[in-house]
Amino acid sequence: MASKGLSGHLSSLGVTQIMLGLIQLTFGIPLFFIARHAHGSAFATPFWTGIWYIISGAVSTEIKDLSNNFKVKLVFAANAFSAVVAGIGIIEYSRNLCYPGSYYATWRPAAPFTLPAILQYYTVVELIMAIGCAILIGSHLFRCCNINSVSPA
Repeated sequence: MASKGLSGHLSSLGVTQIMLGLIQLTFGIPLFFIARHAHGSAFATPFWTGIWYIISGAVSTEIKDLSNNFKVKLVFAANAFSAVVAGIGIIEYSRNLCYPGSYYATWRPAAPFTLPAILQYYTVVELIMAIGCAILIGSHLFRCCNINSVSPA
């Protein structure tokens, strides 16, 4: 019963991760073309972060049976790596907000600041989601033996 509820929670968190990845990709396209010389755009940060969020969300929604230990470890690893990717994305967007650098779109001064700010917000949300998924699956994966059970002597 508990595994059914856990897989339901992971499934809903995975769908949210997929939506956050699609948002990253959607806002990343204008960032790439408007602020081409910004830090986040130069490394194509919205694209690889968005794609990885979609992958980790798809892996999280796929798990139905928590008895398969390989799938549980795969979901844990995907969400842990997604948290690392989100952390790198936050650093890149912070660099862009602190040091906007030179850009050629001087007739649109708000775009190089607004898009990375929006993307950084969604990257922080993804970091929270990935850590939440990793904690949920980690509590199932790394649980200790049942204290109330009696072992045969």
